[in-house]
Amino acid sequence: MSSESTDIIKVLVVDDEPGFLRIAEKALKGEGCDVVTSDGAEEALEHLESRFFDVVVSDVKMPGMDGIEFLQKLREDRPTVEVVMVSGHADAQMAIEVMKLGAFDFLLKPLELEDLIRVVTRAARKGYLERRNIVLKKELERTKGAGNIVGISDEMADVRTFVTRASSSDMPVLITGESGTGKELVAQAIHEHSLRRNQPFVIVDGATLRRELIDSELFGHEKGAFTGAITRKAGLFEVADKGTVFLDEIGELSSENQASLLRVLETGTFRPVGSVKEVHTDVRIISATNRAIDKAVSTGDFRQDLYFRLKGLTLAIPPLRQRPDDIAPLVEYYLDYYNRQCSCSVRISKEALAELTKYRWPGNVRELRHVVELAALLASENADSQACITPDHLPDDLGRMPESEAVTTEHGWSIKVPEQQPTYADFRNYCDHAYISKLLTEFAGNKQQVARILKVSPSVLYSKLHALGLFTKE
Repeated sequence: MSSESTDIIKVLVVDDEPGFLRIAEKALKGEGCDVVTSDGAEEALEHLESRFFDVVVSDVKMPGMDGIEFLQKLREDRPTVEVVMVSGHADAQMAIEVMKLGAFDFLLKPLELEDLIRVVTRAARKGYLERRNIVLKKELERTKGAGNIVGISDEMADVRTFVTRASSSDMPVLITGESGTGKELVAQAIHEHSLRRNQPFVIVDGATLRRELIDSELFGHEKGAFTGAITRKAGLFEVADKGTVFLDEIGELSSENQASLLRVLETGTFRPVGSVKEVHTDVRIISATNRAIDKAVSTGDFRQDLYFRLKGLTLAIPPLRQRPDDIAPLVEYYLDYYNRQCSCSVRISKEALAELTKYRWPGNVRELRHVVELAALLASENADSQACITPDHLPDDLGRMPESEAVTTEHGWSIKVPEQQPTYADFRNYCDHAYISKLLTEFAGNKQQVARILKVSPSVLYSKLHALGLFTKE
């Protein structure tokens, strides 16, 4: 019993009749289900505290807590678990009542085992789709959707090779790179090519989650766990069971949250806020950061044991300025996306594309997308049919950094300092780009001569040219 959305359906069967428990367990296990049985609602609730079930099959009339009260509690505390009610009494009013309370279906004993199997399969599918909808809502809040990994550079070829390798494994993945380089897109590509592709892909942004609520967001909470917790809430690790959790900006997690996350990775269990029960989860972890996380480990700002747990497979995505060959295909991709979304036909001139190629893109691919979409909008405003992006449609400061008056150093050098107060690394690259460009022009592109002027080896110069987006094949 499996479908494209579920690998193994987890079923809890609750009934005070031992004979029914044996028959139902045998039939469901014969279809590949993971089955747990219980002879009463109280014991069943203990099972539900410690693990996740896709479907609960419960009798209506049981000693102690009856099936109706049990159903009401499940609908209140675990709304994503589907419940199938069974009874040996043909009572139409009872059937109406349990359906109103949110049961997936009502079956009469003695059961046709084919009916039980069919209903459990449908119930598991419905529960999966509801949990998936929770994930999709969070994804839509975060992004407009992921496209393909676009690029023709050697660097992007390496990224695609990494995705293929990582997809065939279940090891944790750590992706590093500047903001806007596409870390989330790569994480999603790994998930979509893995064996977990039909399960949830849950995104957790460590930079936006409130520190005091992150445990509740990740691991859920029980009703009454804190002020405002009026119902039980399933955490993202429960929602993502059998899928992938993408932890973005892990460098922003507090030390307390790092400890909580480490425990999940080590034991595969977590404890919802306000609960004394452990819950098991089966998720793959992909994490990302734009910080130098190894340096944070050396300074004690990030736990070393957590770092080693997260860095099973590692990928550093290079910034866009180091792979200028990818700019043209990215522009084409985003223009095509814009044209399909807006039912128009905007193209770009060679002059405008040249301007985009020369720009340093401190905001990387994310900045490029915004510039292309804005330019396409401006170009199409007053166009009759074939709109064309020209340099006039691009931001005024594209391709240069705003500059103030030149500053003269003690060596007599004149340096124009950008007004926008860039980081030291960006300003250094800005100066390197200006000086090396001047030398390449002065010596007609002779790299050997430029290397001698700079007093560096040709290999060091070539690496620098790649990093600055100045490398051209001879």
